[in-house]
Amino acid sequence: MTRPPTPDALRAAIAADCPHRLDDFDRHAAAFEARGWQIGPAFIELWRREHAVSSRPRVEKRIDRLYRAAQKTRSSQRARRLIAKAARIRHEIAEGLK
Repeated sequence: MTRPPTPDALRAAIAADCPHRLDDFDRHAAAFEARGWQIGPAFIELWRREHAVSSRPRVEKRIDRLYRAAQKTRSSQRARRLIAKAARIRHEIAEGLK
């Protein structure tokens, strides 16, 4: 098992691979700092997953399309299926990080 990245290393990876998410990362880190919280394992794991998704533009677009379709549908059943499909894709990516 590899060691999780440091916050600085993770920020650098996001800046290099998916710079469109850097503002989100920085705002999230700033919110932690404003509350006096330390960035810990949960923050790192969340952003490792976000980096893994966002550094794959085709996958990120597919997930976005699924969420948009779920939001537009009038059928709650269809919305649940679409959201579940997006969640499965994200889960598969997260499993690949282990």
